[in-house]
Amino acid sequence: MWRFIRAYLVYTWGGLHRFFGNTNNLRSEHEAAVRYFSRAYEIDPTFRRVRLERATLLWRELSRHDEALADFNGLIDDDPEYGPALFGRAMVYQENGRYQDALNDLDAYLALPEAEPYWDEARRTAALLRELMAE
Repeated sequence: MWRFIRAYLVYTWGGLHRFFGNTNNLRSEHEAAVRYFSRAYEIDPTFRRVRLERATLLWRELSRHDEALADFNGLIDDDPEYGPALFGRAMVYQENGRYQDALNDLDAYLALPEAEPYWDEARRTAALLRELMAE
């Protein structure tokens, strides 16, 4: 319990750095957020939300796709039906031209209950990828 509380506090601090990085477009703040998210994950390796946030930050704000994929892959290895990780990994694959891999992840994501937060976006993206691959 205390381990999670401590990890959550560190995670929150990282979230503040990410916010300031996004608000002020400062790479140094994003790098600080990655360090805090990594530290929170070290404190509590069962805290998958922090690993998801780190992967998303690495992918979207820092364009460090290999590191982001490592985090997304680790999350999916732990829980093959973890929707946010499937969706995130699909987006990284798509950005890197790995359309079939992206489509496979999107199909797995769409097989989950419709309550997933990115359901509509995943359905649209999968349709676009199918069109692109058919050409």
